[in-house]
Order: sequence, then C-alpha cells, then structure tokens
Amino acid sequence: MKQINIAIIGAGMIGAAHASGYRSHQARLSTSQQQFVLHTVCDARESAAAELAAVWGFAHVATDWQAVVNDPEIQLISIALPNFLHAEVAAAALKAGKHVLCEKPLALTAKEAWELTQLAQQSDSICGSVFNYRRIPAVAQIKQWVDAGEIGNLQHLLIQYQCGYAADPQLPYSWRYRQQTAGGGALHDIGAHAIDIARFIAGDVETINGACSSITIPQRFVALGANAGHSHVALSNKSETVDTDDIASCVMRFTSGCQGLFSASRVTVGMGNTLSFTLTGSTGTIQFNSERPGEFQISRFGRENGAFVTVPNQPAFPYLSQWIPVPHDGVAIGYAEGFGFMIAEFMQAVSENRPYRNGTFSDGFAVAQILEAIQRAAEQQRPVAIRELTF
Repeated sequence: MKQINIAIIGAGMIGAAHASGYRSHQARLSTSQQQFVLHTVCDARESAAAELAAVWGFAHVATDWQAVVNDPEIQLISIALPNFLHAEVAAAALKAGKHVLCEKPLALTAKEAWELTQLAQQSDSICGSVFNYRRIPAVAQIKQWVDAGEIGNLQHLLIQYQCGYAADPQLPYSWRYRQQTAGGGALHDIGAHAIDIARFIAGDVETINGACSSITIPQRFVALGANAGHSHVALSNKSETVDTDDIASCVMRFTSGCQGLFSASRVTVGMGNTLSFTLTGSTGTIQFNSERPGEFQISRFGRENGAFVTVPNQPAFPYLSQWIPVPHDGVAIGYAEGFGFMIAEFMQAVSENRPYRNGTFSDGFAVAQILEAIQRAAEQQRPVAIRELTF
C-alpha cells in the first residue's frame, strides 16, 4: 500500500488548524491502495510540537525544519510558520520534491512570491496557498451565483477584515510587529484573506488608489520569556518600535471596472475575527459576514422587492453534501470545517496526482502584488497599477 506521509512545520495555533483538517479527512480520503499518514509535527519549540502531535495523532516530533524537508519518508508538507519563513521553507520543500501547502502571505514581497511561483511551476509538486475562506460554503455559493450573473454586472465591493487581537497595548512585541519579519501588519496578516476573497468573487485588481495605513500602538514591550500567538505574558521594561500597520485601507479598481473599498484592522475592539463584504451588481446586492458563516443575504430586482432575504446553508452548496456529516438545510459550519474543506481539497489533489486549482501559488503571488501595491500607494501617496509589480 502506498503511504502519503504528512508533516506540519509550525505548531502554533494555525498549525493546529492544519492538523485538525488532516485528522478530520485522513480516513475518508485513504483507500485500500493509498493511505494518508499523520507523520510529523515540527517546531523549534519541541514541547509545542509534542503537544500538537499528541492532540491530533501525529506519530513523530521534530525541531529542525530542514531535516523534515529532506526526510525521504515525508511526501506532503504544510507550512504554518511566521511570515518571513514561508518562502524559504516552501522553496526548500519544492526542491526536495514535496507537495506543499503554504500559509499566507506566500512571501514577504511580490518578487519573492513570483520566484516561488516560478519554482512551483517548474516542479512536479502539487502546491497550494492557504486561502481557506474560499471554502466557506456560503462564500463558494456566492461565487457561483456571481459567475452565473445572478446580480448582473459587478459595480462595487466593500470588503473588510476586522480583528481586535492587537488592540491591547500590553500584548508583547513579536515578529508580527516588525516589517522585516512580517512584511506588513493587519494588511498581510488578515488583509491577505480579504484581498483573496475580493479577487475570488470580483476578479483581478488593476489599480490601487487612495491607500493609507496607521500604527496606533507605536511601541510594545518585549516579553521576559518565550511567547507565541496573541497571549499575555510577563513583560520586561524594554520596548521595541512597531513598524507594521495596525490599520490599512484603500480604493481598488478591478479589471472589470468594478470599484472596491478595502480595509483591514487588528485593533478593532469587539470584532474578534470578522471578514465581511457587500457586493453590488447592476441587478442585485449580496452581503456576507463570517460571524454568521452559515448564511448570506441577497436582494435582486424582481425577486426580493428591494429587501434582503437570508439564504441559509443548503445541501446543494459547495462542500456541504460531500464533507459534513449532516448535510441538511440550515446546518451551521464554522472555521474548523471550512479550513478542513481546504485541507481535503488539497489531499484529493495529491491523492489523484492532479493540479490544485482553488488557491494556487499563482493566486498567492497575485495577492502579494496587491499587498505590496497598497503599501507603495500608502507610502508614496499616489495610485499604483498592479502591472508595476510584474517581474
């Protein structure tokens, strides 16, 4: 029997999301001829790797990502590391012949993302960028309806990702607050997801206009010891300067002519972790909010008489009948399920040895271009065409 051994590099909170997804779909996607095996969790913090491996059933623990990449027993690698390591580890994994699922942003710069995409296209590996919000059934259904002309020609998209994880000034300084290791702040950390969904439902972006960014907490104290995620720890009296954005916003022009308003914030108290959008077409409007992932709202000429109606999950929506235990009208799904649908899609592509098309490295590069264009437009206070960032 052929084995596809899985390794996760990075044992933080997003590494746990990867582990949950693989565990959820491991048995379903294994066959009598081919079996997915939860092989290794790797993290420089051995205790974190061991804990994640024990919780989700991975057999081995490692602390050296290079050893994992070069391990001939491992065929599939998920990269769930801090931003500045994504491109380096992904490139090494590709050169070692591994299948690679890489967290966003694909790289710190558009040039690095382009180079990685070129490497992926030259390899025989199956590669994917982690754009899990595409797999929320309601969002996937919205995409199908938009493509079918359900709300006419697209005119305007208001999209925002609001979080409050950095609103507390007593949270410690970390790699997220340093441009050299994060690339950007809210823009790269959560804005990358919103930009991907904007492209997913409204097409390619042509120009960035009117961009601005703000750092609302300019200094943060350094932790006395090791820290991970967004948790409180004991702080030293030493502080470091924050040089990544807490809030970023811009106006976008899509190649279709559709306008867009985008914003990302990591300091919005009370918002938790919320992606939302309002998409307006010539004959209707659609609204979605990730706080209610099991539904969306729509209003169309001649159908809803100018009012919004709520469309709940239905078995016919993408992913539901195939992947959830109870595919019935109105059955809610959450973050873990949607993330798992992405993992399952990637595992299927690997199992069938075919390209993974719904969130490719090319999509990761396109998002990297837009993120960098927003930064450039904010810094230089001018419109920036995406074609400026081609290589």
